[in-house]
Amino acid sequence: MKLSTLCSQLLPGEACDDIDGFFLEIDDFEEVPIVSRLRRIDELLARLGPRWTSAYLLSLCNHLLSTVRIAGKVRGGTGPEMFLALSFTDFELHAEEGVLLPSVFYYPGAEGVALGDRLLRDCGTIISAEIALVRSVFEDAGMLAGFRFCESRTDGPPAHDVVRVFAIPVPEGSEC
Repeated sequence: MKLSTLCSQLLPGEACDDIDGFFLEIDDFEEVPIVSRLRRIDELLARLGPRWTSAYLLSLCNHLLSTVRIAGKVRGGTGPEMFLALSFTDFELHAEEGVLLPSVFYYPGAEGVALGDRLLRDCGTIISAEIALVRSVFEDAGMLAGFRFCESRTDGPPAHDVVRVFAIPVPEGSEC
């Protein structure tokens, strides 16, 4: 079975087929969720269960991340550099449904590269509950090696921090 056929069967209506969208001029960062409507994963949940649905979505999102990275390399030095990572922001869905939804986080240009460098530099050794959760999904998917996990917390509504966990790919040979 072709991968594209499998993806269209398991996630009907979701298509990350416009890689060029990652190379458009934007003012800041963007996050592209692998699933835009939760109802689209109902069949996937029924077939795989929450744990393996999360692992499958993570694998699919990682494939997209790799494809964008390769497309950037193919474009050569003409395109802007960018910070690319997988990001996770919806921890309430995991608490309710047991599913963790990944997104591709991208931030083009020098500002994005600086953000990535700062995140990697400032990553602490303390593992929050959110990072531990994301790491467990990576472990289920067999993808723990090769990523560094960092988080960003910003003030949200009273008593609610906005938490974003980044899974940053670390180049081969680098220390994770």
